[in-house]
Amino acid sequence: MVSDSYMGFFLPADIYERLLKFLDGNLHFPFVKENEILGIFFLFGKNYGIKTELDILSAKDISRKTIDQLKREIIQFRNNTQFDNDYIREKYQRRVLQVYVEIQNDSMFEQIKANERISRDPTLLMYCYAHHVSYYRQKCFFEIYEPFKKDQLDKKFYDLLLNRMVMLSYNVEKTTDLPYKTITPFVEWIVKNN
Repeated sequence: MVSDSYMGFFLPADIYERLLKFLDGNLHFPFVKENEILGIFFLFGKNYGIKTELDILSAKDISRKTIDQLKREIIQFRNNTQFDNDYIREKYQRRVLQVYVEIQNDSMFEQIKANERISRDPTLLMYCYAHHVSYYRQKCFFEIYEPFKKDQLDKKFYDLLLNRMVMLSYNVEKTTDLPYKTITPFVEWIVKNN
């Protein structure tokens, strides 16, 4: 299930570019404004779908562990009063080095692809989310969607979401704090980016 999962940001739309600019030293932390809504997603069954009860249990278990990990990171960072730009960048750069080690043996290695891989690295994205939520002392909520069925989706979404589970999180306390339905910006993002 882990290898058939995907994590990413869908709000703000330019977060991947901001992350790269921060890593290059062209932006300072925080590189997301306090009033901006952050939206992250975890897609389970990306390639093969969620077909059995065991798949659902596995996805829920991964979701629970991910939520716990994010909460720990938020609390740890909130308790660390050091919101120093260099300290945060150094933590991110350590992960970037790990990513380079992972991809260096790839014979098709190109810098452009490396930047894309880095800006979409789940660990870096979770750092980004947790550190901004911590910095602004915001709350966040998680919403998990069971595998989508045909009768829940417009036909144009079948290839993207049919039999997939999704977990979304936003940097607001509850769904009613959002100016839209929880799933709407994610669906717009996934259609635009696929």
